[in-house]
Amino acid sequence: MPAPKLSRIAVLAAKDWSLFWSDRRAAFLCFLVPVLLASAFGIIFDRPQSTGTAVKLPLLLVVESESPYVDQLAQAVVACDRVDARIVSRAEALTLVAERSPGVAVVLPKSFETLATWTPGRAGDRPRMELLHNPLCTMEAQWAEGVVTEVVLRCIAKAQLGPLVSDTDTALTLPFQSESTAIHGDTQTEFNPYSHSFCGMTLQYLLFWGMESGLLLLRERNRSLWQRMRSAPVSLTEILFAKALATATIALLLIGFTFLMGNLIFGVTVNGSVFGFVFLAMAISALAAVTGLMVAAVGGTEARARSVCILVILGVSMIGGLWLPSYLLPGWVRELSLAMPTTWAMRGLEGVAWQGRGLIASLPSLAAVAGFTACFLAVAVARLVSNESRRRRGYT
Repeated sequence: MPAPKLSRIAVLAAKDWSLFWSDRRAAFLCFLVPVLLASAFGIIFDRPQSTGTAVKLPLLLVVESESPYVDQLAQAVVACDRVDARIVSRAEALTLVAERSPGVAVVLPKSFETLATWTPGRAGDRPRMELLHNPLCTMEAQWAEGVVTEVVLRCIAKAQLGPLVSDTDTALTLPFQSESTAIHGDTQTEFNPYSHSFCGMTLQYLLFWGMESGLLLLRERNRSLWQRMRSAPVSLTEILFAKALATATIALLLIGFTFLMGNLIFGVTVNGSVFGFVFLAMAISALAAVTGLMVAAVGGTEARARSVCILVILGVSMIGGLWLPSYLLPGWVRELSLAMPTTWAMRGLEGVAWQGRGLIASLPSLAAVAGFTACFLAVAVARLVSNESRRRRGYT
């Protein structure tokens, strides 16, 4: 009968709840750690918006020519409002770039003197500008190349157009203006960098919580407690579902507590559908619980399972965009991430948290997480039942 089964599952889950709360300090740390992790990531990556001040690129400038024209080009780069440039020697630039302070240097060679008499379509070798950059500053090097190229072209155009127009500065003004607008979703709310860190670190910690639940199940199977439970009038399926229920409900509490602290301390809010957030929280909690069953099903020994699970969890967390936004990853990694449940969980949670998405918009992510959970559950239960059957027949 369904009712007795559900009652036995509830009793077994209550037993695991009692064990969890019996160590109050451990339970307190279990709730505190995800908050600390999310806060640390948020503080590191928080970039407060400045009031009307554009971000400038730190830049070193090496001038290898004593020509007045090249010196004029260098002064124009220094005066540009998009870079914070200073002129140094080549030896000093090599030392500072290697130390990444700053990580980019532009070298104006002696051949730049020929630009003073340059005309469109002229044949011959073109002078070569050199970019020195730290291996970690590839994007900054591209930024510097674009800015210096624009400044040099403006100087050349000014020299070429000077005799033809009365007001060269007006003639060199761009014929258009650009305006950037951030699109946040259904509701125009400002992005809170702490929202990403609280979503990502909460998801990662729930995977570790599921791992610990699976390791506890492996530990119990090697103790007399497991034999007493198996001798009781309860099936293995009921024991497994009770474990999953206890793990999922505690995970749900962890989500609620973490986001509550994020809201009180850093203003993390649910700008989208509240129902979507609740349903995603339930699905993610179930995924954490099933992760524990998978650990117990395929982990083998506790020590081996712990080492492998830590590697897997960190890998799917990085690929799934839990640490950094996914657009910073290579294209093939972004495509690979679509096969990870963490990717869909992160998309859904961020969507209802700061992107302001409604319930309908969160359904694809919710369905993906639920699908992964159902598949993992079927595999885990089948494997655990098979393993237990082999143990009872005397096979290792």
